[in-house]
Parts: sequence; structure tokens; C-alpha cells
Amino acid sequence: MQLLMFGSLFGFLSGLGGWVTFKLLHGSLWGVTLVWTPVIAVRGGFLCAFGAGIGAVPGLTAWGQWVALARIWLPLTGRLPWRVMAFLEDAHQQGVLRQAGEVYQFRHTRLQDHLVRSPELRDR
Repeated sequence: MQLLMFGSLFGFLSGLGGWVTFKLLHGSLWGVTLVWTPVIAVRGGFLCAFGAGIGAVPGLTAWGQWVALARIWLPLTGRLPWRVMAFLEDAHQQGVLRQAGEVYQFRHTRLQDHLVRSPELRDR
């Protein structure tokens, strides 16, 4: 829903802004005569909306940020396994995590405190 609303509004405003800009420039830009009709403005607006929508989904939604961070970046840097849910379910079966509703929590606060500390402080 956010993609539809954001993309449509962005596309409309981009097309309108482009059309007004070229009208103010009297149809020429750097000595090149430009043909800017409302149809071309709408097409350009839809292209801008599509591009903005593709960029907005990863950056502005919780789902996109989760995919970018938790499913791609953290496994690439070795901070999280690729199969996160399998890892969490295995830790739950091993007794390290407990399930409270839909979230997993550490059973032992000392383990959580140990994992939160930086690697330099863990050796102490």
C-alpha cells in the first residue's frame, strides 16, 4: 500500500514538475529544442514512480530494512547464519533460548551479557 501511494504521488509530482520546468525553459535546454507534452510527462512520471518505488521499498519499510540488514548484510559479514529461523529453532530446542509469544529470548542473562560485550572485553 505504501508503495502504491508513494509511487503514484511521486510520479505525479515528478511529471508535473518536469512539465512545468520545461515550460519555464520555453521548450529548450542548452540550445536543444525539447518536445514535452503531457503524455511524455505522464510517461516520465510513471518511470520516476517505478524507480522511486523500487528504491523506497528497501529503504522506507520495515520489511525492506529487515531484508537488507538481517537477511543479506549480517550473513555476509558473518554476524548471523544464513538460515536465521533454523538457527533460532535449534537454539530453542537446545535450551539456550525460550519462546515468549512470537519472539525468542535468552534463558540465561549471563550468556546475553557475554554476547553483548565487545570481543576485546570477552577475553577478560
